[in-house]
Amino acid sequence: MNGKKYTEIKECRICGSKNLVSYLDLGDMPLVNRLIVEEEIPKEEKFPLEVLFCKDCFLSQLSVVVNPSVLFRNYVYRSSISDSFKKHCKELAEELNENILKKGELVMDIASNDGCLLVPFKERMNKVLGIDPAINLAKIANESGIETIPEFWDESLAKKILEKYGPAKIITAFNVFAHVNDIHSFVKGVKILLSRDGYFIIEVPHLYNLIRKTEFDTVYHEHLSYILVKPIERLIHQHGMRIAKVKKFDIHGGSIRLYIENKDKLDTSDGSTQEVIQEEEKSGLYDINTYMNLRKDVDILKKNLISKIQELKKQGNTIFAFGASAKGNILLNYCGIDKTSINYIFDDTPEKQGKLAPGIHIPIIPGKDLLKKKPDYLLLLCWNFAEEVMSKTKDYKEQGGKYILPVPNLKII
Repeated sequence: MNGKKYTEIKECRICGSKNLVSYLDLGDMPLVNRLIVEEEIPKEEKFPLEVLFCKDCFLSQLSVVVNPSVLFRNYVYRSSISDSFKKHCKELAEELNENILKKGELVMDIASNDGCLLVPFKERMNKVLGIDPAINLAKIANESGIETIPEFWDESLAKKILEKYGPAKIITAFNVFAHVNDIHSFVKGVKILLSRDGYFIIEVPHLYNLIRKTEFDTVYHEHLSYILVKPIERLIHQHGMRIAKVKKFDIHGGSIRLYIENKDKLDTSDGSTQEVIQEEEKSGLYDINTYMNLRKDVDILKKNLISKIQELKKQGNTIFAFGASAKGNILLNYCGIDKTSINYIFDDTPEKQGKLAPGIHIPIIPGKDLLKKKPDYLLLLCWNFAEEVMSKTKDYKEQGGKYILPVPNLKII
């Protein structure tokens, strides 16, 4: 990016079309994973946050791309903090070792974070390798015994890995494909390294859920693309591969997992790809008119949340939040909810504690302080892990604490 902080998108990153239409503009927003301290407030930057729809291939994408070095070289989100995600990864390792993998075959994870996904594969005697540009996370992973290369994924890195480690039977890319600007180069790199009979497995939030459940807080600068199966099928086809099957999961507000294989291997397609594409079509997700209603739904959600918090504060209640998540920071910033309404945000990630949430500057404190502070209400910013959080904090609930779930519909438990 030649030193620029961001570039504007003029054409679709999958099909190259200039036929792009804006349907959600959240204004200028801070980088939601860039937590700050008090003295950094005057220097805090904001960037445009707007979603465009490609009328030719149906991909949704942000109107700008922030320089990935600004976003990802030091990253505060840690996958292994979530017990739900660890269980999710363990189930994947069991599935693939039962049906596809043999001991000693290489499993490589792109954007491997702290190594969470690869741990259960290593336990099953698979060879593992992580790739992640966050230097702090790669250090944590390497120290825990998960070999990790602290680099951005591209074709030249794929060639180096192939030379040193040989082909990979499984290449995973969980919650990263939406972060990539040049996805053609990304897929070319996978094609270089993937063994002829291997699988490239992508898992991403499904745009279906964002639209149907008003999950607007999943829109932030790291998420460059918002995924449907049909545009990804078009992309994958261009690179000599096919989507063999698609599975749905509830994790992260509703995700899809795509099992991708080389076209010149035995076809293992099971019909699920076309089933999901038909579902997308029936839901109006290839029609721009469906998207134009989202802004209205977002504004209703915003109005209801602000109104409820103001009502509770007038009654003399204390309200804290739980989960200094990216989506939580978008929610708070868009709704203009700051430390005058929410005193603190609890979070279990050590790297986040002692920092301020971007934009709204609410202090982040350890989750273990919940019973000490004992607020009347707890706003669950990481609503996608609501059950896990409520299970972890059941002592708080038993002592009369109440939870506010903001998405998809405002609810108090």
